[in-house]
Amino acid sequence: MTDENFANKKTPEFSAKKILFAEDDASMRRFVEITLKQAGLQVFAVEDGLAAMKFALENDIDAIVADAIMPNLTGYDLCRMLRGNPGKKHIPIVILSGLEQNNAENDCLADIYLLKDNKLKETLIKTLTDLLSDKPKS
Repeated sequence: MTDENFANKKTPEFSAKKILFAEDDASMRRFVEITLKQAGLQVFAVEDGLAAMKFALENDIDAIVADAIMPNLTGYDLCRMLRGNPGKKHIPIVILSGLEQNNAENDCLADIYLLKDNKLKETLIKTLTDLLSDKPKS
């Protein structure tokens, strides 16, 4: 499957997936939200890690995409806290950043770390496709 096909994936199974997206930058939040919706995903976008934590604890979601650095609670902190929660530790987590990965920061055990670069749209959709297809059916 080409990168274009990943960006346009709209199977019923993929469309039913609920993605929590946390990003403090409004323009980046809107860009990724539109990208994920165009791929057929249900997207719940929030403005920071604290709002993401609250949403994740109160709702069933299939994956989380979080900015690494946000106010109130970073993506790394969000990841660490969810990995410590028995009911939520199974949720795939993707960390997005504009900086190269720092191994000390990524001890949160995120499933994947992606750079916010010019290939983010295709890379993120492909990553979520792979993560969600590997997820056991509930």
